[in-house]
Amino acid sequence: MPPPPSRRLVPPNATQAPESWQVTSHDAPVASLIIPGLLSRRRTFDIDVQLRVRVPADARSSQLGLSLEIDGSQQWSRRIPASLPGELETLDYHCRLALEPEQQMRLRARAQIKGATMDALILSAVEERPL
Repeated sequence: MPPPPSRRLVPPNATQAPESWQVTSHDAPVASLIIPGLLSRRRTFDIDVQLRVRVPADARSSQLGLSLEIDGSQQWSRRIPASLPGELETLDYHCRLALEPEQQMRLRARAQIKGATMDALILSAVEERPL
């Protein structure tokens, strides 16, 4: 009798690349993402938001502000004075969020800019995969 075939257990989706979602706005002060739910598994995402502005060389009272909403609730918000006249300045936020099976997530980043010009508003979610 031949030996039974060997089997290797592979976790579901272990061979697929991690999910990656990103939106970039160069003119609108809002960036939104919707990450759909999956039936099969829990997922954890690294969420990154970055606001880049160009500050005029003669800026005296320039400000930049950034906020992140998750499913309609404010997660984080900050407003700071610009400190690099004549330069590109950034304001960043990072967090980690878990999604249960079937749960979707709505993300919205909002920029508030005074006395500067928006270069980009970037919102991204990258799935963290166990090794």
